Amino acid sequence: MKLPLVSSKALLIHALKNHYAVGAFNANNMEVAQAIVMAAEAEKAPVIIQMSQGAIKYAGMNGIFSIVGSLAKRSSVPVVCHLDHGVDYDVVVGALRTGFTSLMFDGSPLSLQGCILPNVPAEDLNLRNA
Repeated sequence: MKLPLVSSKALLIHALKNHYAVGAFNANNMEVAQAIVMAAEAEKAPVIIQMSQGAIKYAGMNGIFSIVGSLAKRSSVPVVCHLDHGVDYDVVVGALRTGFTSLMFDGSPLSLQGCILPNVPAEDLNLRNA
C-alpha cells in the first residue's frame, strides 16, 4: 500500500496507543531522504523526515518538500515531513502553507515576549491545517 504524507499528530497518537516509537531523522538532500525511507521500509516502520532551515535554504522550501512528498507517495510506510527547529516565523508559516505535516517553532533565540507572541498565530495555522 502506498501512502501520502501523514501528520505527526495522528502518527504519534497511533504510536502511543500501540506502544511503539517513531524515528525522526534529518535530511539535507535527496540522497539522505531516500536512504531514510529505504531504511524505514526495510524495517516496516513509520518515519519522520526532518528538515532544518539550513536544508530549506540549501534546497528551497518547495524543493525539499517535493522530494519528501514524492518519496512518501511511493513508500509502503507512513512518512511525516517535519520542519525541525524553525526559528524564523516566516519559514514556519511557509512550511505550513507548502504542506509540511509537522513543525517545531524554536523561539529560543527570542526574548520571552518575542517567543510567546509568534506562537499564537502559528498555533492557529497549525490547527487549521491539522
